[in-house]
Amino acid sequence: MSQRILVIRPSRQVDQFIALLEQAGAQICHTPVMTIEPLVDGQEIKNLILEVDNFDKAICVSGNAAQLTLEWLDRYWPMMPVGIEFFAVGQQTAEILASADITALSPMGRQNSEALLALPELQVLSDQRVIIFRGCGGREILGDTLMERGARVDYCELYRRVINPEQAMLARQQLAQSDCLVAHSGELLQALGEQVGEPGAGTPVVVPSERVAEIARELGYQNIISAENALPESMFAAVEKAL
Repeated sequence: MSQRILVIRPSRQVDQFIALLEQAGAQICHTPVMTIEPLVDGQEIKNLILEVDNFDKAICVSGNAAQLTLEWLDRYWPMMPVGIEFFAVGQQTAEILASADITALSPMGRQNSEALLALPELQVLSDQRVIIFRGCGGREILGDTLMERGARVDYCELYRRVINPEQAMLARQQLAQSDCLVAHSGELLQALGEQVGEPGAGTPVVVPSERVAEIARELGYQNIISAENALPESMFAAVEKAL
């Protein structure tokens, strides 16, 4: 694989997806158009963390959410509170929790809010308290559906996603010279803007779900490949298919 792959997601300390591309000999252009900024002085976060033992279920929606949840719990709970059932939207998120000896249930196959909501453990939630760890302004489908099933839901927002306009402009320029664009979320695609009539519209774009594929279509991309989920192996297989 000698093609040029444009990856626009935020930088990570360890990026298994980029490692797979490197092993395959791809030319990788990593232009992060977004940064993840933890909320450091959140009194609301502190209050929720201090009463986390009053919740029946806890859900981490992303790897960033899981990592920051562990840091906050470590700060205020020398021993992990018992009796909470943990859930993760994806397997990678579950693995981060597992590194702190927290077992989290997560869906197989598709890894999104809809797949999580299909788990039998989240069907009947009368009088149960659920805390959702996430970034500011995430999707509402998870909390709304859990409330419909009887749960009392609190959001604990741990970070904000910040688009870097200069990086987004750079990535937009690089798009036309790339053999494949990899976008792990709709927000990342939206940062690059409309592609209708633009040189980048014909560049194959790999996305992690049909929901993000729909956003790509609306933005004017013509060649969209949807991976089974956002796991590194699935996204890599989709890149291979795209090329």
